[in-house]
Amino acid sequence: MDRYYHMLYTVVLLGLGVGLLLALIRSIRGPRVADRIIGVNLIGTLGALCIVLLALLLEEGFIIDVALIYCLVSFLAVIVLARIYISTEAAKQRLQEAEKQEDGYE
Repeated sequence: MDRYYHMLYTVVLLGLGVGLLLALIRSIRGPRVADRIIGVNLIGTLGALCIVLLALLLEEGFIIDVALIYCLVSFLAVIVLARIYISTEAAKQRLQEAEKQEDGYE
């Protein structure tokens, strides 16, 4: 029975690896910044899933703690990226409004 679980974990890890590759492609090619941020979030989630499956495969419980910490760091990274995106978009909008006001006065 353990052999079947080992094969199942291996197949699932390969599937997650393909998902990680697709998420990386979306993060690089994404036409918008929001697509890139979602891709980075998906990479973090799939990475944590891989760590948990490896913990089950190796039968080591402490590795799940590493996965939880990885999830927290990934979440914080996505929050920081979203804040940077929001602040740059707000700055662009203010710059466009200032240019419109200058054009209106001349």
